[in-house]
This record gives sequence, C-alpha cells and structure tokens, in this order.
Amino acid sequence: MLRLTYLIKNFTRNPLRTLLTCAAVALPITIYVLAMAVVNGIDRFLENSSQQLRLAVANKASIIIPLPVGYRARIEALDHTKTRLLSVNGVRFIGGRIEGNKTPLSTLAVDVDTFLPTFPEVNLTPEERDEWHRRRNAIIVGAGTREQFGWPIGARITIRLSFPPYTAMEFHVVAESHSTTEKVTNFCRRDYLQAEIERVYGDIAEDFVSFYFVKCASQADLDHFRVAIDQEFAGSTDETKTQDEKTFMNDLIRQQFDLKRNLAILGLVTVFVAVMAATNTMSMNFRDRLNELGTLKALGFSSSVIFGLIQSESLLLCAAGGVLGALLPYVAFTHTPLREVPVPLILHLEIHRPECVQGMLIALVVGLASGLWPSWSAFRLKPVTALRTLE
Repeated sequence: MLRLTYLIKNFTRNPLRTLLTCAAVALPITIYVLAMAVVNGIDRFLENSSQQLRLAVANKASIIIPLPVGYRARIEALDHTKTRLLSVNGVRFIGGRIEGNKTPLSTLAVDVDTFLPTFPEVNLTPEERDEWHRRRNAIIVGAGTREQFGWPIGARITIRLSFPPYTAMEFHVVAESHSTTEKVTNFCRRDYLQAEIERVYGDIAEDFVSFYFVKCASQADLDHFRVAIDQEFAGSTDETKTQDEKTFMNDLIRQQFDLKRNLAILGLVTVFVAVMAATNTMSMNFRDRLNELGTLKALGFSSSVIFGLIQSESLLLCAAGGVLGALLPYVAFTHTPLREVPVPLILHLEIHRPECVQGMLIALVVGLASGLWPSWSAFRLKPVTALRTLE
C-alpha cells in the first residue's frame, strides 16, 4: 500500500509533465490504432475477393496497357461445356468526377450481358435487372457513393470521365449495389461508353478493355484456368497475366500507393516516437529525484525495490497514455459523425476492440522499454553518490 501511495504521489508531483507525457504516448497509439484499422479493413476487403472464385486477366506487360475485346471469346472457348468457366466480363476503368465536386469516383464500364453472373454479390432485384438491361445509360451505384451524394433511384446524374474522351456523360441510376464489402464502385454499361467514344473520335475510335474478370465454378477450376488462360495467349502481341482476384486487387493497391506497407511503417515509427518521449520523461524524473532515491536506499530499501518503483511508474504513465490513445479513435469513429467519413476501398473506418487492446498492450511495452534505463540506473545507484549533492 505504501508503494502504491508513493507511485501516485510521483504521478501527480509534476502534473504538467505527466499530462504532456501521456499525450505524447497517446498520440502515437492513436495513429497506430487508426493505421491498423485501415490495414485490417483492407485485409477484410481482400479476403472477400478471395471468396468470389474470380480470376482477373490483365496485360502481362502492365495493368495500364489494355487488352483486345476479342480475348473474351477466346477465354470463353476454353470451356465449351460452360460448366467450369461460368462467365467472362470485360471491364474498362473510367473513374470520373461529379461537376463541382473534387471527390474522385470509382466507376467501371462493364459488359452488360455477363456483368450480373460475374458479380452476383451486386444482388439486384428482378425489376432492377430489367432496368439494367433496358436502359443503355444505366448505372449501378455503390451504397457508399449513393449515400455520399444523396442520389435516389431513378436520378439522372452527370459524370465527367477521368480518361479519354474526358467528356461529361449522363447516367440513369437504376439500382444500388447490395454488396456487403464493395460499397464505393459504380458500374455502367461499356456499350454506352463505346458509343460516346465513337461519337467523339469517329473512325479512329478503339474498342478495348482494361482487364477481364472470369467467374469459375470451383477452386479447382480457378487453379486450372489461371494457367490455361495465360497459355492461350502466350507468344501473342498482348500476353496476359492471370491471377485470382485477391492477388490482383492486392497488387493493384500496392502499385497505386502500397497503403498497407506505408501504414505499417507509420505505426512502427509512431511507437518509436512514444518510446523516446516516455524515456525522456522517466530520465528527467530519475535526475530530479536522485537524492530522494539515495535516501530510500540509505533507509534500507533494496535495489530491486527501487528498480520496481521506477519501472512501475513508467508502466502507469504509459498505460494511461495507451488507454487514452486507444479510446479516442474508438469513440470518435464509433459514436461521432466521423464514422461516416469515407475511406478508399473500405468505405467507413471501423475501429474494433482487438485493435484498441493491441494499442494498449503496445503502450505497456513502451512503458517497459522507456523505464528500463532509468530503472537500471536507480538499481546501480550508490547512496553515497546520490546524497553527495544533498543540501
């Protein structure tokens, strides 16, 4: 009980220093929790992709180099029974922006006839399916995008393309995608896009796709056609690189900004900053109480007890900062309007308890690391040396 009282007294001896140190630990832990929440959200997105039994076929040279539209028929011909290779859908990325809004859109132009079999998770009603096939300018919007812009079903919207021909195209919102994970991507018809390209460029207009998505019946079929498709186009002008959808999306994310790797590095750097801040505080506390520690040793307190007192103070200080740093993002992104802030790929940032617990455990590790040198110095401290400057 006496030791606990001593710890509390030390904790409140210099309130400003204690508060600043807690904040210096809390901020890196907050950044770490947010970074890990984004990383885990991307992992969940990728894991859902792995369950769709889809292959992504892109140009072997680079994903930005298109593929001929004739490749679809050749891929479909690899399975004449249509029981193993269920559908092939050509996709062309057009991005887009709404006039007067700088937020970039994720819009894909897809083959209208095979889109729904290839992406069954979009999950349209029969009426919505009819509208998708009937209206050439139909667009299916992601739930998050529709929520962000407030588009009702039946709305007419204008999207300016991010790629040639860079024109503003009018679309009719026929449905909202009911996918539980992909909530930001919009889907329009590629034939409508091609008609606009031909209107602008006339006879020199080209027809191509960015990549193909291939729906397979089983994991065994997925493994088989991953090899068979690349063999089909081996030696051609546009050779292909076929991957399962999870690997393809992971590579795409990494090529764009390598978010997972950068966030992991950011998390490690912030933890290092927390260690430095806490170590500096504990070193100052040790120097300020040098005479006091010497007196305790002179009164008979053992070196191990002094070591434990300093280490416990460091743990208590960092634990307080860790709790604060973990609770702040959890409360902010669960119980405030911040939970609606859109995040690429994962729509909304979800802070789960395991990430908060992990942040608090890291704070305890920071406490152990930052108190190690001051505690060892106190352990080795000789009472005569400490009391030499006693006034």
